[in-house]
Amino acid sequence: MAVPNFLNVTNLSINDVHTFVGGSSGTSVSLNDADIRAITNTHPEFNGGGLNTSSDTQISMGQLRGASDIAVSAGSYSGTTPFTQWGDEDCTTSATATPTSSCSVVATLQTSNNRVELVSTSGNSVDGFTQQTTYINYTNCEGNSVDFQIKCTSNATIVDNGAGSSITGTFNSFISMTNGSAVTFAWEAVANSSNPTARVRATNQVVFNFRVRFTVGSDNLFFPTSTTSVDSSGRLLDLQANHGSGSGGGV
Repeated sequence: MAVPNFLNVTNLSINDVHTFVGGSSGTSVSLNDADIRAITNTHPEFNGGGLNTSSDTQISMGQLRGASDIAVSAGSYSGTTPFTQWGDEDCTTSATATPTSSCSVVATLQTSNNRVELVSTSGNSVDGFTQQTTYINYTNCEGNSVDFQIKCTSNATIVDNGAGSSITGTFNSFISMTNGSAVTFAWEAVANSSNPTARVRATNQVVFNFRVRFTVGSDNLFFPTSTTSVDSSGRLLDLQANHGSGSGGGV
């Protein structure tokens, strides 16, 4: 991967654009010049749907804000993340002292592979646990000015605490990631004979969001945009655990 160069988001001059495409600073230039109209890596937040390459058609300086010299992408999720049955667990058993239903997603930035690893786990004490690893593969997000950010959008609450149910993680705001360090989002419903009912539930779908922020001059430049993100599949989370007769499990 390569380190991108960007045009300024604010205080952008025609001379900046000219030197960006290889022209000499301070020399004559027009937005109608073919090499300026040929800038291909414009930013989707500002480009107005893309530059018109035809001479003498409408073009504006604003469309060039945040343009890069190479293609930059925050990527997309590979595979279904989390997997379809993730977060939908229900078990009833007295065969174990603490019947448990749980799910989690652990995200780890791996800059050497240009990706974020996401390990999704879900299961319960009766049926066991399933784990899946998928990735967000990004492109040309390099340099000292880059910040990788992840968020879990969730309104999950502990409905019945049982024997110590828990929700772990920071939710509903972007978290800056450190290379090689895991960011964990986890939910667990735990029951026992004294507290036989436990439930953790979200009434809205749980979604995992990812974006990349570059610092360009005094401005922030986001990919995909400042108001969008790379989003996972949404999942309705409902974890139930009961200490009692029977060995029921599953969704």
